[in-house]
Amino acid sequence: MNLHNRGPWCFLVVLCLVVGLAACGGEATPSAEPPAPTDTAPAPASPATDTPTPTPTVEAQAPAVDTPTPTPTPTTKPLPIATTPAPETSRCQGLAGQLEVQVLVGPAEAVGLEPVAVGSVPFSVTSSEPPYLVTGQGPISYEAQLPREWGTYTVNMDLQTGVQGECSGASGSEQLDLTLEMTGEQLVVVEAEGFHGEYPWSGTQSLPLAFPLQDGATAEGEGWVVVLHLGSP
Repeated sequence: MNLHNRGPWCFLVVLCLVVGLAACGGEATPSAEPPAPTDTAPAPASPATDTPTPTPTVEAQAPAVDTPTPTPTPTTKPLPIATTPAPETSRCQGLAGQLEVQVLVGPAEAVGLEPVAVGSVPFSVTSSEPPYLVTGQGPISYEAQLPREWGTYTVNMDLQTGVQGECSGASGSEQLDLTLEMTGEQLVVVEAEGFHGEYPWSGTQSLPLAFPLQDGATAEGEGWVVVLHLGSP
């Protein structure tokens, strides 16, 4: 190959050397076309500030505790509590009183003497709770004399009485259910001109008695009357 024919090839070699040098360190020629825009816009830079950011304290930034949520309990209205009223005090409790006993004395009545023997029988309740038991006792004595021109007519009677029973009933309507027992002797003595006569009697009598708890209440039967008196004898 001669030099006249090498002219174009020498130009191409020189051009390649120039392009290689530019790629290795030469200044790049600015492109005429602007870079293609991207879809993501760059985040704006935070403006600088001189105010320091406060550091949260432990109290203000207490770590949240993961506590289980309590299951709601259905609320119900409390049932009304039934109250038992206090029992009313019975008038039988601590009761005391006396029975006025009037006994017809037949031999005295027959001759016009005072016909009635009167005595008192104290009683009291002896228990502190129902049934309220009642007990009591007392004597009855009677003596009367009828003087006449022919002589004297004398009547003596001595009785021992006892009462037993109970006081019961609702408050305000209490009553006494008692048994009065009378045991004793009676003696009639007749004195006349040259005559002396004695007529004794002895025995026991039981009387069932029922009284409302009221002062002055009365129970009676053939030959006897009993009157209730309330209060300490």
